[in-house]
Amino acid sequence: MLINPPLDGCLNMALDELLLEEAKKGLRPPTLRFYQWKGDWISFGYFQSPQRAFNVEMAEKSAVTSVRRITGGRAVLHSDDLTYTLVAGDAQREGLGSSLKETYRQIGCALTSGFARLGLPVALSFRAEQTTPRPPAGPAACFLTLSDYEISSGGKKLVGSAQRREGAAFLQHGSIPLTVRNRELAERVLSRGVASVVSKTGGDLNFRSRYATVEEAAGRKIPAGTLAGALREGFAEVFGVEFEEEKLSPNQWASARESSKRYASVDWNEKRSPAVQAIFPEAVFG
Repeated sequence: MLINPPLDGCLNMALDELLLEEAKKGLRPPTLRFYQWKGDWISFGYFQSPQRAFNVEMAEKSAVTSVRRITGGRAVLHSDDLTYTLVAGDAQREGLGSSLKETYRQIGCALTSGFARLGLPVALSFRAEQTTPRPPAGPAACFLTLSDYEISSGGKKLVGSAQRREGAAFLQHGSIPLTVRNRELAERVLSRGVASVVSKTGGDLNFRSRYATVEEAAGRKIPAGTLAGALREGFAEVFGVEFEEEKLSPNQWASARESSKRYASVDWNEKRSPAVQAIFPEAVFG
C-alpha cells in the first residue's frame, strides 16, 4: 500500500500509470494507493475534451488546473478530497473479478466496508434493469450521475470512480470529496452542459441534490488520514489480505516525474489520436 503526500495532478496521474505498467509486467502485487492533490485540479476523462468537460474560463479564473486521465468517465474536481487507486496485473487470478463491472462491484463493497467503520450511512447503488455499462452521457461532471456499484449517502453520490482494463490488468481510481468546499468549487467550474440537460429531461441536476461530501455524511469533519485508514481496513476485510506499506524507490520517482511531463503537455490534454482511442475502447462508469 502507498500513501503519498499531496502532489500536483500530472505527477499523480503519472504515478498511477507507473503502478499499472508495473502490475502488467508482473513486477508488483495488487496495490492500493491513497493520495491527495497539491492545489485545486480537475481530472477529466480520456474521451472528453476540456471545452466540453468543464468551464475552462472559470477554471482559469479560479486557479484550477486540469489534466487528462488515462481512464474514461467524466470530469472530477480534486480539492478537499481523498483519491484511492487499486491496480492488479491479473484481476481474475487475484480474485478481483473477470470484468469491469465485477471489479467495480467488489471495490464498491470494500469502500462501503471502510465507510461503515467511521459510522457513515452509505449505500452501494445497483439498478437491476441495467445489464451493461453505459458510456458517459448527459452532464460532463462525474458527481451528477450515480452508476451501478457506486457509493452514495442519502441518495447523493459520495465516490466518483473510473476504471481502465488492459488485458488481464486493471486500474481503478476514484475521488472522495471531504468537505463542502470541494462541492462549491466543483459547482463553479464543472457546470458545463448541466442547464441543457435539465431543459431536455426536466430533471434536477443541481450539485447540492446529487453531490455528497464526507463532512455532510458524517456530520463532522474527518481527516484524510483517518478516512484512508478506515478504507484500508475495508479493502483488507473484503479481499482477505493484509496490506504492507511501501516506499517508492528513487528510480520509480524519477520515472514518474519524467512521465508527468507528458501529462502536462498540450498534446496530451488537448488532442486525441483516433488510433489510440481504438486501442483502448474501455467501458466506463463515473
